[in-house]
Amino acid sequence: MLHPLIRVAVTQAVDSAGRYTGGGLPKGGVMLVVLVLLYGLPSMLAWSRRSSRRWKITAINLLLGWTVIGWVVAMVLTFLYEPPPPGETDTPHHRADDADVPRS
Repeated sequence: MLHPLIRVAVTQAVDSAGRYTGGGLPKGGVMLVVLVLLYGLPSMLAWSRRSSRRWKITAINLLLGWTVIGWVVAMVLTFLYEPPPPGETDTPHHRADDADVPRS
């Protein structure tokens, strides 16, 4: 026997002919929002990291992102090494387990 609230929720979404009449989570809308956010991810990351290539990444993402290859290129450009601005020193990037290990 179903709980009365579950029974009402199940029976309300179907009419007498068995057709879906709506209700519940709009899955198409949620999927559309997720896909748009995923499509724009390289641009959003470039802007949040203040990358010097952010305009180039955004252009590639908007114009070629739909090809998937363009999206991957934009994502790779987002994470490529960028030298520091003039006047700032570049800090070496070491793995955590290599720190303070004497070399022989």
